[in-house]
Amino acid sequence: MNIFLNTKIDFVSKFKLCGIISSILVGASIILFLVLGLNYGVDFAGGTEIQVKADGISTEDMRKHLSSFGNVDIQQFEGKNNEFLIRFLNISMVDDETINKYIESVKNEFPDSKMTKKYFDSQVGDRIEMWFETPVDEAKLKNLTEQFKIPTRGTVEYKKVGERHIYKVMLEGLTTEIMSAIKEKSGTNPELLRVELVGPKVGEKLRFSAFQAVLYSLIAILIYVAFRFNIQFAPGAVISLFHDVMITVGLWSLFRLPFDLTIVAALLTIVGYSINDTIVIYDRIRENWNNPKKGITLAEKMNVSLNETLTRTLLTSFTTLVAVLSLLFLGGEAIKGFALAMTFGLITGSYSTLFIASPITLLVEKWMNKEKTT
Repeated sequence: MNIFLNTKIDFVSKFKLCGIISSILVGASIILFLVLGLNYGVDFAGGTEIQVKADGISTEDMRKHLSSFGNVDIQQFEGKNNEFLIRFLNISMVDDETINKYIESVKNEFPDSKMTKKYFDSQVGDRIEMWFETPVDEAKLKNLTEQFKIPTRGTVEYKKVGERHIYKVMLEGLTTEIMSAIKEKSGTNPELLRVELVGPKVGEKLRFSAFQAVLYSLIAILIYVAFRFNIQFAPGAVISLFHDVMITVGLWSLFRLPFDLTIVAALLTIVGYSINDTIVIYDRIRENWNNPKKGITLAEKMNVSLNETLTRTLLTSFTTLVAVLSLLFLGGEAIKGFALAMTFGLITGSYSTLFIASPITLLVEKWMNKEKTT
């Protein structure tokens, strides 16, 4: 079924205007990314994400109960008034600076014992470990933890290994403190459904891996298109894909939407969807390349090819958009970010397929022919 039968839209002539608009949008997206950055979720920034079930509490009540924990992001699951997704940008209850001050104070308190080793991992935050050459007073050690407001479990573990005297100050976990705070301030007994902990170093590594995934996919597509068609087709495909990804990233930066692994998955899906659409059009252009009935110049052949595949392009985009919008409005909070990114990606992908990829191929072809004649 060809709804747009015998259409004669001059896509190529609109490239100059579309090129200016797209250049402005991509440039603005790059500036937003460099200046504002992204609102990284727990996956990339590191921190704690817990899912809690608590009856009779609103989102505002939950935010008040947890205000003492600093910057907290709280979301309520759609259709489930008693389930909350709570995100913190930290894992332990205490930061490195406080721990370092505490350890330095311990050294000054016991100068004759000589501390030979210290350990605290802020990505785990479960204990402070100190090694001494001779025993120290545990009561004084505990008093110092209270002085620096170190959230301990109330015990200091001692173990002698050879000539080493090892003291472990066991710390209270953030998740336990959160659950206790909710129970104490709301009077209800919350149920912990899920916990995810990501350290800052792990988050940084995930960010780099996500960047690599998108970059490598674009390079692979560049190579594939160059071999599958001709080399002049490859730049248009990759530039249009970069256009789609960058504009989506710009929107996420502008509106400070949470950027996590689900958004990276959406970006890679957008790349796959958009290149599939572009390949279909490229295939039609190649079929019409040497057919004089489809036009005399390459620009005419491209316009004919784009019009011939217009029905397929629009119907595919529309049906996919219906499915994505269903996920956006009915899929719940967990899938909302993915669906929203896909919605933007489908719109920009359809636009770039028609007005960016093919015209760039035309420019590359003209440039290559000009080089041959000089």
